[in-house]
Amino acid sequence: MKYLSLFLAAFFTCIFAYPQSQPSIDEIKNSGQYIYGIGQGTDYRQADQNALEMLISQISVQVEGSFTSVVKEINGDIKEYCESVINTYSNVTLGATQSRLISDKRSQYEVIRYIKYEDMDKIFANRQRKISEYVKSGLLAENDLRIGDALKNYFWALALLQSHKDHDLISYDFPDEGKRLLISALPDRINNIFSDLKFTIKNVNDNPAEKYKGIYLDITYNEQPVDNLDFTFWTGQNYSNLQSVKNGKGLIELFGHTQYPLSNLKILIEYTYPDKTKFDLEVKSVFDSNLQIPHFDASEFNLTLALMDVLPEAALPERTVIDFERINKVESERKIRKTVRATIEALQNRQYDGIQESFTPEGWHMFKLLIANGNVKVLPMPETLGIISLSKQTIVRSVPMKFSYEGNRRDFTEYVSFTFNEDEKIDALCFTISEKAIEDIVSRSHRFGTVEDKYQLIQFMEHYKTAYCLKRLDYIENIFADNALIIIGNVVQQAEPIDGMYAKAGNKYVEYIELSKTEYIERLKRVFNSNEFVNIHFEDNIVKKVNGDNKIYGIQIKQNYYSTNYADEGYLFLMIDLNDSINPKIYVRTWQPEKNQDGSIFGLSNFLIH
Repeated sequence: MKYLSLFLAAFFTCIFAYPQSQPSIDEIKNSGQYIYGIGQGTDYRQADQNALEMLISQISVQVEGSFTSVVKEINGDIKEYCESVINTYSNVTLGATQSRLISDKRSQYEVIRYIKYEDMDKIFANRQRKISEYVKSGLLAENDLRIGDALKNYFWALALLQSHKDHDLISYDFPDEGKRLLISALPDRINNIFSDLKFTIKNVNDNPAEKYKGIYLDITYNEQPVDNLDFTFWTGQNYSNLQSVKNGKGLIELFGHTQYPLSNLKILIEYTYPDKTKFDLEVKSVFDSNLQIPHFDASEFNLTLALMDVLPEAALPERTVIDFERINKVESERKIRKTVRATIEALQNRQYDGIQESFTPEGWHMFKLLIANGNVKVLPMPETLGIISLSKQTIVRSVPMKFSYEGNRRDFTEYVSFTFNEDEKIDALCFTISEKAIEDIVSRSHRFGTVEDKYQLIQFMEHYKTAYCLKRLDYIENIFADNALIIIGNVVQQAEPIDGMYAKAGNKYVEYIELSKTEYIERLKRVFNSNEFVNIHFEDNIVKKVNGDNKIYGIQIKQNYYSTNYADEGYLFLMIDLNDSINPKIYVRTWQPEKNQDGSIFGLSNFLIH
């Protein structure tokens, strides 16, 4: 394909605030259409804030009847509780209420804040839509075995439900249960997840001489390995960093004398995710309030350790055993199996002398980045590691590893694949995407692409993710097309690729900023230089192909980004061209902090391709 031209077909429906005629002060006070509050202060800001507080008090009176039963149950003050409820809106949505200056005589300002009754109903309706969206996301995550995401979405929906005046009336039509009231359905969904979670001790690496004990776990949900889950454990002195589970593998490490008196290992499943609430100010406002958000005792698991210390020594392997003979019986792949075995043993023993000759210069550079990327532990292997032949490459999938970072509150589990070139040398390493995401791509019809096309797409997504985790600016710069799209508001032009286009997002308008490819790379360079680690986690994954023979794909991903001093989440859209499998190119990259009002995000439907 000689060129690719892109034109915007449809864009976000951006709602801009246009000047409207304002009601008179008398109309606000006497028409019966408005709720209002009046405040005084020595400057406008103070008077306006006092007016907003008065408005909140007036609105709380309107909803007191909806929370009477809750307040009786906790033996609280109805006025105080309802004001707490309305305050969860004031920090986010009540900022849209209008204010008017009544007078400013003798340095004494008087301001009125007001909102129509019908607009107040819209604010509650918007919160109900958000509750439903979180429930929907929770169902999708549970179906994909992304159990940590499912728990977070269900719990956040429940937290928001506590702040809605119709909290005991809102229902949801569940695919497996039919319509149920969320006030009872959400706690049931959360408790059922805990009931169906299972932690199994796979083996133990016990080294009393070094005062170390490593406990290898298999974590399943309904007998299937969970694709993501976060937990902490009691070390004997305090709770550990947050442990991130992927594809059902976990490692608990105990150091020092405290490991030996422990007879039970207490594990707490993370389901609230308070650190992530900064990405949704409505949820954060509920968390910061004194509303009664349920706690789930079932989130605590206890594993018995007493029997582990008396296991025969032979039952505890010194190193992970891989049945490489079952990987592939093809004679020509013996060298590849031997290379993978040697590399894994080097990682386990932290002895890297003698393996460099098995890598290309680029592969060795990536390996050094990998082992420099925190403290690396190899987790127990599956019985069979898959080998895939793709063009002139051979890919060995997937070795589970745990990465921890000094001073960081989260430890990550990643599965690593090795890519060999035609000379049977390791040319690249990458972190894999989830098995569910791979299955979704591989199971597509032939019209979506050949088997090779599908694995090229998987490989691209994995290398893209890994490039950010290993901070490979050279790769990132290379995969962005020099002539792609820039988006400013609802105007699209051909230009350099962009990132970080959101400057502001809200109910009334969305504003974008423009970054050239050079600016974006410079920004990434600063981010990478200031962070010990960068980790990207993909939640949702939707891939579509442009009609026709061109290998042009659109990828929609919910992305969680973690680094040493920053974290965010949002929705990523990539339009990529795989016609040249050796040099794939990104023609469009968009990022948005939240979905559109209709629940959609950027996708192929927004673009016409010629």
